[in-house]
This record gives sequence, structure tokens and C-alpha cells, in this order.
Amino acid sequence: MSSRWCWRDAEDTCTWLQDRAQPHYLLSLLMHLPFADALLLARLDGLEQETAVYHHLNLLHRAGLIAATRIPLGPGSSPHRFHLTDLGLATLALDSGCEPSALARRFHLRRADLFALLPGLPQLTAAYEVLGALAASQPRRPSLLAWERPWHARWRSPTRKSWNSVSLPACARLSWDGRPQAYLFIPDLEAFPMRLYRTILDRLLLLRRAQGSPLPPLVVVTGQGRVARWNELLRETARERLDRPLVASVVAWQDLPTALEHVTAQHSAEVQHVDNTAPPIHLPPLRHRRGNTPLPHLVGSSLDDSPNHHDGNAVALKLSPAQRLLLDLVARHPFLRPQHMATVLGWRVEAARRRRNQLRAAGLVRLLTPNEIGAEAPKGLTEVTGAGLRLVAAQLGLSVAAAVRVHGLVGGGPEQPIGVRDSLIRNLAHTTGADELFVGLYRTAHDRARDGADDSVIIWHNAAACSRRHLRPDGYGTYRRHGQFYGFFLEYDRGTMNRRDYFRKFAAYYDYAITRRFEWDYHGYPTILVVTANNTAEERIASVVRQMAKGRNLDLPLLLTTRWRVDHPSNELGLLSPIWREPNAALGDRRPWLPGAQRAMGKRLSDCTGHDSNQTGG
Repeated sequence: MSSRWCWRDAEDTCTWLQDRAQPHYLLSLLMHLPFADALLLARLDGLEQETAVYHHLNLLHRAGLIAATRIPLGPGSSPHRFHLTDLGLATLALDSGCEPSALARRFHLRRADLFALLPGLPQLTAAYEVLGALAASQPRRPSLLAWERPWHARWRSPTRKSWNSVSLPACARLSWDGRPQAYLFIPDLEAFPMRLYRTILDRLLLLRRAQGSPLPPLVVVTGQGRVARWNELLRETARERLDRPLVASVVAWQDLPTALEHVTAQHSAEVQHVDNTAPPIHLPPLRHRRGNTPLPHLVGSSLDDSPNHHDGNAVALKLSPAQRLLLDLVARHPFLRPQHMATVLGWRVEAARRRRNQLRAAGLVRLLTPNEIGAEAPKGLTEVTGAGLRLVAAQLGLSVAAAVRVHGLVGGGPEQPIGVRDSLIRNLAHTTGADELFVGLYRTAHDRARDGADDSVIIWHNAAACSRRHLRPDGYGTYRRHGQFYGFFLEYDRGTMNRRDYFRKFAAYYDYAITRRFEWDYHGYPTILVVTANNTAEERIASVVRQMAKGRNLDLPLLLTTRWRVDHPSNELGLLSPIWREPNAALGDRRPWLPGAQRAMGKRLSDCTGHDSNQTGG
């Protein structure tokens, strides 16, 4: 434990580091970059491989200056992530002549600060990856002058009395050959819709105009499919402000670090007048202590000995990637049963139940009780607790309120309902029915994949996440087939709505198409798949859609079917079967939803595609 260390030990290690420039440099980097791995530290040291820096890290670890821990975030072996111990903090405090407690507060290095970083470690890791790629983009050795995460800026507009503000994930000041340069980071993990970044870019334009000088270059790293959309968003926000675009580089994750080699040269002319000097840091001076005085207990020697294993931040230290995946699924789609979780995630039911129970023991999920949903409701319905929602939101880089607004996270339990939980409970039959349709599509995709096809459900968004003003589908999905991607809205109708309700619902779809707001959310207008209770309700909806199409110069991409056709025992392909009817088609005229799909399944499928007089009840 760190209680065995005293100030004499810190003085000895400070003397020991004087002749060891590399370990001293690594120790100072960890002051700015807690939980950095060896690869990032190697790149900031001007090395191509992390193996060369492990020797110095081992020296620091054996000396008790740093601690190492493995935090599983993805498949495969997880790298060691390093942070300062009490002795490391005291040594740096002696070296800089300031109080260790003030140093720990300034750089957020206390034990509670480190635990607070754990839930959002995926976002922190992404920012570190961009920093390391930028450091490795130049052949010269970099020097990290400052690291700010998150980066905030405030300014007052001349025409307004209130303050404006903007925040970005990170800002770094690096120097090569004594020439400093600042960079703003947006590591885009595609967790947010593109429309949410419009406000950030617009405020950056206002900030540049208010201060009358260029901003540091903006480095956006995103998925390959969003590079073009990012570039268009940068141009469009500038056009709306009648201004020139921000100085920015948009690259794909798979192109790092080579894609950043041109950043410094490309932007040198525009950013040469940017103030790149790091602001001075003023901390209380170090008070004199006796050599045998114990060091202040700020971090400890390891994070693994946390006494409170039910604390959401401490739990994040040991969560496996599979548990994180399951927790995220239940936060977005509550009230799933283990067999549904297993189908969506491609697991065995026993594995889904075991991991669900592990999350339940950690206080991150709970089971609904008969008192909440009635004794006749299915058993095993699961939702995320408040602690679990905080962890999922942090993994997305958001507050709980923002995650509820953007991703529709739901949970919290009856005592502290979060999101639309109460509404989903009141309409539990509708909620579980819509979920079962999506789960069935996952099951079909898995079956076809086992037969050698490339079918897969790529995206499943809940109703809250895909709602836009009056447009309120029951979910959005993207299905991959033969290398093509097909987006769709799902409308699950249990036959409880009247014609006036249908007019309001589909008027919102028309408005979404006519205003072309869908272009900022999707690649093309998604197909609207309506699954209704029976043939009578299907014909009622078809009649409404036909009537609304009169006088409009566009037709909604809408297909209709009934639940009994989807669930028919002879229907082996579920929603992919030729069970869909266009509004203008006859009741028995059915076709597949996806183009190029098999239009007939032979005699076995004819039962669920034809007319069934027993299913026409109102």
C-alpha cells in the first residue's frame, strides 16, 4: 500500500530520475494522460513501436511510481494502461515545487478522478488514438506541451449580453523542432447523428468571428462512410454563416496515422498567427515536510483494491466487452428476455442469461416484477438501473440527459424512471410486439448467414432515437443483403388506431420527405414497413395512404403486411418473405420487401402470402 511511502522515498526517486531522461519524460506524460497505453507513450516519445518504451515503464513500475491495469474494452488482449501512484505524484510535485494534492486536482489524478474516467474510457481511448496518430505523423520527435480534455471556450458576442460557449472532446498542443501547434480533436465513433455536430461547427465559426483570428486546425477522425458527409457539413455550415469553412482535416480511422502527415504543411499558412502558447499553471508551492512524514493518500498503489464493488465507476474496471455490449443493448431496448438478447447478439441463451445475471449482481440491471407489469406478462424482462444508464451514457461520451435525448436510453426502475420508461410499461404489449419483429429479423439474418449469405442487421434504433418532431416510428433498422444496405422504419399497429390517427401519422412521414430533413439522418428515405393486426386494419391503412397521395407529387415508400403472415409457421424468412403489399395493390398481390429477393417460396409459403378469411376480423 502507498502508506509505506514517505517523503524521503520521494526525494530518493526524484534524485534517481535526474540521470534518467526517458523515464522522467514518461512520468511527466502520465501526469497529462492518465490511462495511456504504451503505444501512445511511444509515439509521443518519437518511437514507432511500443516495445522500446516498455523497459522504461517497467523501471517506473518497479520503483512504485506508476501502476498498470488491464481494462477490457474490445476483443483480444487488452493493453496495460498506466497511471501515477502516490509516490509518482509526490516525485513530480518535488520536481515542480508544488503541492501534490494541488497537482492531482489540477490534472484530475486523484483516485476518484481516475474512477470517474473508467465509464467513458472508450471515448478517452479514441481521443488518445488521434493524439498518438498526430504525434506519429511527423518524422521528428514530438513534444506534448498541453492536453485539454474536454476543451471549452467562452466568448461574448458584441450583439448579445449573454455568454456563448462551445466544447470539443479534446485539444492538444504539440511541438516539433521547437515550433508549437495546437489542434482541436473530434474523434467520431459514430455514436451520434451527424446533425448534432452542426451546432458545434456553427459555434466554432462564431468563436472565430468573435476573436478575429483563426482557430487551431480541427482534426476529425471518423468512419469511412462518414468522411464525405463531414466535409459536406463543414462546407454547409460555412455557407449558412456566409463565411469561409473551418480549417479542418477529415480522415478515416483505418487511415491513421499516415492520413495526418499532410495536416501541418496544409494548414501552416492559415494557422501561423494562432496563439499556440500553453497558459501558465500556478499551483501552491510545496511546503517543507520531514523525511519520515507519510505521503498523502491521493491515488493508492492500485485501482484493483476498490472497496466498493457496486459503485458504477468501479464496476467499469472489470466489465468484459460482452457485458458492455449487453448493457448497451438493454439500455437502448429495455424489457428484452434472455432468448431475445441471445438472438440479437448472436450468443447462446445460457451465455446471455449468465451475463445478464452478472450485470444484475453488479447492480447495473434489474428484472421487472409482477407488481409492475402484471402476473400474465412474460417473465425475465430486463431493464438497466440508474447506475447502468450512467455507465452506458459515459461510454457514449454523453450525460444521461443527452443520451436519453439522442439515443433514447430507458431504465432506472419504478423509483427513478428515466426516459420513456413509464410509457413503454403502459403499452407493454406494443413494446414487446415491436421488439419481437426486430428480433425475428435478427434471427432470419443469422439463419441466412449460416447458409453462407452476408445478411446482417446493422442498426436497430428504438422509437425515441429515431423520432423527429411529429414523426414517431416504432423503430429504425438497417439490413445488409448482398453487400447492399436497406434502411427501414417499422410501424407496429395493433389495430387500436382510427383513420384520423393514421392521417396524422402518415402526414408526419410526408412532411419529413417534402422538407428533405431525412437527408441529415439517412442515406435516402427509409422504407416504411407497416405490420398490422389483421387484414381489416391493413386495408384501412392502405385506404388512408391512397387518399393522402392524391394531390401530392410523391409516394411514400410504404409496404403493408399483417402479423399473422409474419408469424405463420410456414414463413421461414419472416420479414424477408414475399408478404408485403403496396397500398395500391390488391389484398393478395404480395411481394418481398428487399429488391431481388425470392418472390415465391413454393407451396409451403403460399399459405402465409395468400388471403385468409379467418384473419379479417376487426
